[in-house]
Amino acid sequence: MNTKQYLKEKQHIVYEVLKNSFKRNKTSHAYIVSGSKGSPVLETAIFMAQSLICLNKDENNLACEECINCKKIKNNGYVDYKFVAGESLKTDITLSIQHEFNKSSVEQEGVKIYIIHLIEKAPVSSLNKLLKFIEEPNSNIVAIFTSNSVSNILPTIVSRCQVINLKEFMTKDLVNYLMENNTKEEDAYLISKISNNAEKNLELVNDEKYGEVKQLLNDSLTYLANKKDYFIVHFQLEGLKILTEPSTVELFLDMLEVCLLEAIIKKEDASHKSYFFDTQISKISKNYENIDHMINDITNAKIDLLSNANKNLVFDKLLINLLRR
Repeated sequence: MNTKQYLKEKQHIVYEVLKNSFKRNKTSHAYIVSGSKGSPVLETAIFMAQSLICLNKDENNLACEECINCKKIKNNGYVDYKFVAGESLKTDITLSIQHEFNKSSVEQEGVKIYIIHLIEKAPVSSLNKLLKFIEEPNSNIVAIFTSNSVSNILPTIVSRCQVINLKEFMTKDLVNYLMENNTKEEDAYLISKISNNAEKNLELVNDEKYGEVKQLLNDSLTYLANKKDYFIVHFQLEGLKILTEPSTVELFLDMLEVCLLEAIIKKEDASHKSYFFDTQISKISKNYENIDHMINDITNAKIDLLSNANKNLVFDKLLINLLRR
């Protein structure tokens, strides 16, 4: 399913807003595409960028997603387009964007576009540098920011942008959708707790890496539930062989966090039944007092990994902290 079809079928309000805006050529100079973690904020931002320069627009002036220009945007090959991850937005990159985008357009469409993905992760100093550029944009420059948490963005930036909010699926609807597409009930509930993106969830559960990470999680929860020190050795010998890519590391930590959140619910309500790893989660709820601190340990590990800390050392510290709780 392409992004336009997804928006039309699953995000009807967003689709109508974009359709009316682009059809009337009433686009804004700055947007924030907002949605919960796992929602297709980046895909939507890219589609918007494509719609500005597409060579084969539909009757609503929206992108075809297939022409040369659309593919250039998707592959980061369009000269007048720049993509930056929020955490990478250092001051020098901000100044570079301002410098390059104050020049004349190279491409014949005459529009210059930049996307900052998850802008809330950008350093405040860089955002302050960017603010004046947003306040006084050239008429041919369009900024598109994505976010999983608009409340964590500087209000002065939010006030200067048109906010596009992607709606969340209700958990039940998302689980039903996944199960209708041949996903096991356990996996449907587990993944729906991590991501609200139905299509990406389907891709994930059908990826062989998902099964490996899930098995690692199962082993880890078993050792953790029984307070086995061998948990650390097992992880060093087997776990780090599986978690070789940032995406698998993020998936493992997200899944572990979800299970610990279930354990907190279980501690408060013993009758609560988890649809995934219920036996291990029940034991963890009984054997650990400070599960909220364990979740903080995971959050700190994520922050350390984003700072390019040594992965082995980060996991050693995390596992030791978890067992001590």
